[in-house]
Amino acid sequence: MNLRHLILGALGASFLTSCSTTQQIDTKTNTVLNGMSDKLAAAKTLRVKVTRQSSPGFNAGMVVAESATGSVAVQRPSRLSAQMKTSEGSRTIGFDGGNLIVVDHAAGTHSIVKAPGDIDNAVRSIQRIYGLTPPVAELLANHPRALLLEGVKTGKHTGTESINGVECDRLAFQQDGLSWQLWVATGDKLPRRISFAYPNGEGGAPLTMTATITHWEIDAPVSKAELTVSPPHGSRALEMIPLK
Repeated sequence: MNLRHLILGALGASFLTSCSTTQQIDTKTNTVLNGMSDKLAAAKTLRVKVTRQSSPGFNAGMVVAESATGSVAVQRPSRLSAQMKTSEGSRTIGFDGGNLIVVDHAAGTHSIVKAPGDIDNAVRSIQRIYGLTPPVAELLANHPRALLLEGVKTGKHTGTESINGVECDRLAFQQDGLSWQLWVATGDKLPRRISFAYPNGEGGAPLTMTATITHWEIDAPVSKAELTVSPPHGSRALEMIPLK
């Protein structure tokens, strides 16, 4: 199994696409997205705790359902670190404005690739080349709305729903080969959950992944040590394989 498969199994695939399209977004959805994006974009630092559930087959090489827990810290505009624990072991990902590093602690391996620019540009380029995105990075980018809506054809408000006791607006989006939903708190305007589904090419149930943000910290101190990710002693370097 190559490192790209290990990364996808640890972090989950991305739904970003650079495809341009005529968008049909209803007024309520626009309002909710604008409020969320404006609040997040105004923060200099962010720290979140995340849980994730993936259906069997969603992650490369995983034939059973997978769950994961972790945390992500961000310092705008170009520093990010994430730690995730899964049934397959723990993994760490870091971005420092020039490089992306992924460490698989269970396998004792790591990979480093060039990713210049801010978080938004890094997310776009890494997704395009390698097909991966750090956990909920779409929501933690400098401009969340712009990143989220790339490739979207339709977006509509589908009601409200409670996520862990917090009332949220539920938004549904469609784009080529993908449907996804976003839950944003009606009170503090912070996203609480994102879920997406890909069609199963074998005709079975859709492949799904749901990430829930269980804790937010806005403009809290984030240390340099927390944002620094380095290969552990003895870790073996592997090449990250681009998408074909």
